[in-house]
Amino acid sequence: MSHDILGPTRTSGEPFFVAIGLLLTAIVVAGFGASVTSLSDGVSSLPGLYHAHGIIFLSWFLLFTLQALFVRQGKLRVHRTLGQLSLLLAFAMLVSGYFMIRAAYHDADFRIGTNSHDASMMFPVTDLVNFSIAFGLGLYHRAKAVSHKRLMLIAGILILDPAMARLVAAIGAPFMVIPLLELGLFLMLCGYDVTRLRRLHWASMLGLGLWLAALLAKLLLAEQPSWSAVAARLLS
Repeated sequence: MSHDILGPTRTSGEPFFVAIGLLLTAIVVAGFGASVTSLSDGVSSLPGLYHAHGIIFLSWFLLFTLQALFVRQGKLRVHRTLGQLSLLLAFAMLVSGYFMIRAAYHDADFRIGTNSHDASMMFPVTDLVNFSIAFGLGLYHRAKAVSHKRLMLIAGILILDPAMARLVAAIGAPFMVIPLLELGLFLMLCGYDVTRLRRLHWASMLGLGLWLAALLAKLLLAEQPSWSAVAARLLS
């Protein structure tokens, strides 16, 4: 029998998703917390857009963790009701994320690592695209619990890059530690698949593929003139 069509009694009660939800939330809090505390003028010096995006961003990870906890406790009706909030939250993530990227594009000093200004735009743009794909598939597969929970987790991992980058910068680690840590999260999920399902789940492999595609785009395409033209069209 396919694992995707098993009933709630087989798919509920998995502490892994609660634990990794807490881990991702801790990364977000630590990463953005370190960034905010380093501001000489304090958090009040940030524009309102930054506050709104930060609250929305953190809310996504809190919601994922709560949803995993409700499934763990067998509160499936609450889980489904609260799940409707994820539609609004995902839309808010995309809208606020786009305007954050646009603000960064109009800031001539914005750089990610050693990348040029235009190349740096590839990072958040691919993050938003991948988040949209994973969330959309998670919504489509909402009746298939095994796929749904993985896709929603993957959506979170794929949008984690800004928080992870700030955390790595705060501890003074090299820039290349960021993809290694993100790869580690995918390997945790793949390891859980093998332990729980005795196979790699297609959603986990898709998520890893999306992450690798974005990484290649950041490394190979971001500095190309064609990308600068695309970024100007998208963000001007």
